[in-house]
Amino acid sequence: EIGGRRPGALAPLQIEGPYEKCKDAMLRGDAKEYYMLLIRQHALIAGAHKRGAFGDEASLRFAITFRSSRPEDYNMNPRGFSFHEEPGVVANKLTAAIKFFAETAKMLFPPYVTTSGFQNKFRKTMQKLCSYSAEIEYWKHSDPNYVALGHQNLNMDNAYFWRTSEGALDCGIFDFGGFSSSSVAHRIWWGLNCAEFEQIKANLQGYIEAFVALYQDYGGPPLDAGLVRMMAVLTALQNLYFMVAAVPNCLTQCPLAQWETIKDRHDPRVASDVGGKSTLRTTLRVMDNGLRMLEELAADRVLDDWEQQVYVGRMGGAAKTAAMINGG
Repeated sequence: EIGGRRPGALAPLQIEGPYEKCKDAMLRGDAKEYYMLLIRQHALIAGAHKRGAFGDEASLRFAITFRSSRPEDYNMNPRGFSFHEEPGVVANKLTAAIKFFAETAKMLFPPYVTTSGFQNKFRKTMQKLCSYSAEIEYWKHSDPNYVALGHQNLNMDNAYFWRTSEGALDCGIFDFGGFSSSSVAHRIWWGLNCAEFEQIKANLQGYIEAFVALYQDYGGPPLDAGLVRMMAVLTALQNLYFMVAAVPNCLTQCPLAQWETIKDRHDPRVASDVGGKSTLRTTLRVMDNGLRMLEELAADRVLDDWEQQVYVGRMGGAAKTAAMINGG
């Protein structure tokens, strides 16, 4: 099915696919059904960890990576930028990204990305996000209830699906490289980041609420769905910055002269694998999702709320000044 759906219905227990990343049009059913099933797998693994089904914690920590919950391990900087790059380096990368999505590849993104209003919002939000990078990462891992074992990136290409004799969708998962203990909200976003944005926009809250309920059903503690959503949205912005950093690679995989004749995202030069890898297609899909999270799901306001409610209100910090954020 990498070349398209197979005709006709499949027998019960017959494996679908394989499916490719960032090509949800291949799915044999409604995308929400598939992603909700993957959310269930996230919750099943995380809940099993919390109820002790994977073994004792000491043995797990010997064999598997666990993200630290200690503030001293995060290099937080209350008096300045806490990212691994300097403010000026980040600003230059944001400038290059704006040129890419608003000029070179504008045919692949919503029309509003070409407006100065959106570009200013993008620059301001991403610069601020990076200035709080360590503080956000610490916060995401500071409460053990919100941290559990899980799959690193449970996208469509890391699962295989079938229907039961009753018609229910079921799945198995593979590629456990990077299996570790980290933020459950981080994993939720990284399982959705290659989906179509319209589907994310319509169902994100439902996915989060389902995870929270299933996680508890499978043995995990109760979570605040609002906090999980905040963590997931901030993770989407962090993911967007990874795509910003990947812009030079996009221009390597598809040279600048080629972009002049690309009309939409279905052009084989950006939709197909390049060099046997889905990197270009994935970068473009995830970048589009991040930009649309910013504009259509108000991710900038989520960051502002985090700064005031969490960093100032709960962590006791003072909001960083413009000079700290921009390197003045």
